[in-house]
Amino acid sequence: MPRKRRYYREERRRPVYLDEEDDWEDDDDEPEDLERTVSKVSWGLLAVLSFGVLLSIAHSLYPLAAPLSSNDGYRVVSVSRGRLHVEELGTGKQLSIDDQQLVKAALDGSIKRGDVIRR
Repeated sequence: MPRKRRYYREERRRPVYLDEEDDWEDDDDEPEDLERTVSKVSWGLLAVLSFGVLLSIAHSLYPLAAPLSSNDGYRVVSVSRGRLHVEELGTGKQLSIDDQQLVKAALDGSIKRGDVIRR
C-alpha cells in the first residue's frame, strides 16, 4: 500500500515567536521616517498638480492652429497634355490646372508626384 502524501500549507507551519528580548529598536525612528516620506509624497503630488494646472492654462491661452481648408492646398497627381493634374487636400476632388509655369516645373522635376502646392 502506497504512503499517503501530506501537503503542508503556510497556515499549518509552526508559528515563529519572537523573543521578548528582541524588542524592535527602530520604533523610535519611525515617526521621523514617516514624516519625511509624507513630506516627499506631498511635495511630489503638489508638483504634479501644479504642472497639470500650468498645462491647462497654456492650452486655454494658446489654442491649436486651425486645420488647412480644402481650398488652400493641392497634391500633385500627374502632368499630361500641357496640364497639371492635382487633387484637393480637403475633399480629394480631381482638378486640372493650366498654369504653364507649374507644368514646366513638373517637367523639370522640381515638382514631383505627391508634392503639395498652395495657391
